[in-house]
Amino acid sequence: MEMMKLANGLEIPAVGSGTNSFAKTDGKYDGHTDEVVSAIKAGYRFFDTAESYGNEEAVGAGIIESGIGRENIFISTKMRTRNMGQDEASWKPEDAVAAIERSLEKLKTDYIDLYLIHMPWGKPEETRKIWEVFEEYYDRGVLKSIGVSNFTIPDLEDLLAHCRIRPMVDQVKIAPGSPNAELVAFMKANGIIPMAWGPLRFDLDKTHLKVIGEKYGKNWAQVVLRRNFQKGIVSIPKSHSFEHQKENLDIFDFELTEEETEIF
Repeated sequence: MEMMKLANGLEIPAVGSGTNSFAKTDGKYDGHTDEVVSAIKAGYRFFDTAESYGNEEAVGAGIIESGIGRENIFISTKMRTRNMGQDEASWKPEDAVAAIERSLEKLKTDYIDLYLIHMPWGKPEETRKIWEVFEEYYDRGVLKSIGVSNFTIPDLEDLLAHCRIRPMVDQVKIAPGSPNAELVAFMKANGIIPMAWGPLRFDLDKTHLKVIGEKYGKNWAQVVLRRNFQKGIVSIPKSHSFEHQKENLDIFDFELTEEETEIF
């Protein structure tokens, strides 16, 4: 597995597994660990979950069940900052403390490799106070790195202007049709690693991606993930299939041309 370095020097796998539908049957949580264990067998060493996914316990249990050892797995999770159907949200520092402690307990770990604010909620003053809690837990070594998710350039600008420790990651939608190029450029200019959620979730015609893939003996999904890797973007595709999980990691034995990396 190839690695990337966060601003604090911590290494993060270039490809991780999304988990938002893991441990669920017909959309309801049942706690099964099949997808996590399968992904570890396929070679994944990075799992991205969130409090709002409702499956942190299964992710933690699957890692333990695999026998791989917690120290060999990179875990990212997120503080819930907006409830389903909620237009107004308000969060206090003590909410952040409670969320971090809940995630530690559910994941059955005493540290989290990357902890994120799941999404902005339109109250930057509150965000700054929440971020101060993140910084405190980072100082204590409980959170090995900290970042945000779904933050726009204005959201990042405000946080950067007021934080003591800069966010190390912004997890956003990056996929064909949704390249978020301006935001990605802003992140790179400010030492923030872009992380792509849903990199394979798009409805555009895939013919051109398939043609590029045929040149290298790869499929269209591998072309997308390789493009992100060469652009310095961490990807977290999600798959319930062992074969697809393996394929999504099999992107480090070929290199796209510079022109091919501009496919989106």
